[in-house]
Amino acid sequence: MPGNENLEAVRLDRWLFAVRIFKTRTLAAKAIDGGTIKLNGVPVKSHKAVRLNDVIQCKREGRTFEYKVLGLLEKRVGAKEAAPCYEVTEDADLNPEMREMIQLYREVDRAAPKSKGRPSKRDRRQMERFRGKEDEL
Repeated sequence: MPGNENLEAVRLDRWLFAVRIFKTRTLAAKAIDGGTIKLNGVPVKSHKAVRLNDVIQCKREGRTFEYKVLGLLEKRVGAKEAAPCYEVTEDADLNPEMREMIQLYREVDRAAPKSKGRPSKRDRRQMERFRGKEDEL
């Protein structure tokens, strides 16, 4: 079993932070207080105890994620150690066609060329030549 076997329960905000669902414990607590996190279908406060086999619903970016607690952690660990402590069901409220569309969108977004940022002097000159503005200089 993943996580710390000696623990019976962990605060909800600590667990969300420890398994790397939120970047900081403060963000986790704000999300809980904002009502976007539910424990076993019930809105709770950040001090509520999380136990094994609990289900946590989290609404983020217009999607609902469900996390089943498989291990308890109190301290933040690396992603490889945190991954076995929960099982995720993404977009629990979506139909299969919508899930497939979201997956395709993510693949296209990954394949899109990323900008290098501000163009260098050489890049700027090439753009000006392409536009036919080098005569104006």
